[in-house]
Amino acid sequence: KYNIMRLLQSRGCEVITFPATASAQELLQQEPDGILLSPGPGDPELLDYAVETAKGIVGKVPVFGICLGNQVLARAFGGRTYKLKFGHRGANHPVKDLRTGRAYITAQNHGYAVDADSLPSDVTVSHVSLNDGTVEGMRHREMPVMSIQYHSEASPGPRDSEYIFDDFVTLMDQG
Repeated sequence: KYNIMRLLQSRGCEVITFPATASAQELLQQEPDGILLSPGPGDPELLDYAVETAKGIVGKVPVFGICLGNQVLARAFGGRTYKLKFGHRGANHPVKDLRTGRAYITAQNHGYAVDADSLPSDVTVSHVSLNDGTVEGMRHREMPVMSIQYHSEASPGPRDSEYIFDDFVTLMDQG
């Protein structure tokens, strides 16, 4: 996901990449200002190692999850995921940011979604799909944790959904 790194670097971030199997200890040894859990293939129910890593970093540094990272964070907080009947593939998926009421046209490529009803009360849904109502983003009410299901780095048209990277930089600055 080179464009994720490029977008963070363009905002003044130094980016260090790790394999998906990196432990929380390995990540935290770098003393990061924040950690981004990137998109990736797979069923989030089979990624217990990534969920354990997420549990180990949440509350210690600001965390931002994209796509699979969103699903891994949901599981780290005790939520569930499920397989969509029809996966979200391609561009032109409208997503609403519930904080602002603004809709964004997004690119998506996932076959799983977060079960909103399974999320604990300290995790709020921040974005929803305007096509099917599925969870498209979350924020923790107390800790500096945010996530989105769509690919804001993909630029399926206007780059207006790149604001989420600005939000993450702000979260790290406040962190």
